[in-house]
Amino acid sequence: MKETRNWLATLFTLICVVALALYIGGEFMDMDIAVLSDVSDETRFILQTVAILLSLAVVPLSLKLFSMQKIKADLSERKAPALKKWGALRLLMLGVILVGNTLLYYMLGYEPAFGYLAIITALVMPFVVPTMKRCEAETMSNDQFDRTVVAAHDVGVDGGADDGGL
Repeated sequence: MKETRNWLATLFTLICVVALALYIGGEFMDMDIAVLSDVSDETRFILQTVAILLSLAVVPLSLKLFSMQKIKADLSERKAPALKKWGALRLLMLGVILVGNTLLYYMLGYEPAFGYLAIITALVMPFVVPTMKRCEAETMSNDQFDRTVVAAHDVGVDGGADDGGL
């Protein structure tokens, strides 16, 4: 499981570094990548529409991906291999949207819609950070999860035995 978590963490870091490098290069350096700034209004509209629709579809889907029954069953059966597969898919879905919108923001000459979409996607990234605790929780079956929640409730917040509210 640790190897899978490290692999997913590397992928997550790579996505964030690429997006950050585009941001730093576009904002603070003499990197002029506005190669699409003179496209027609129709092309700009089509690009914006596609980017908005993709972002509206991919961001919520990536957050709900592990709640789908087929994927949840695969995660509880195969654990690490399934987590590597589905976790990478989730990170790549968000990564393509994040890097793509960031790139289009600069390529179209600071088009605000793409900037906002990139910011929204960047705000979602902390919800999919592949920590060890999250990896273990996502590969639990429903029964294991229920037992963990009940055990945590019985122990109580202070770590002592549940005193029944006395």
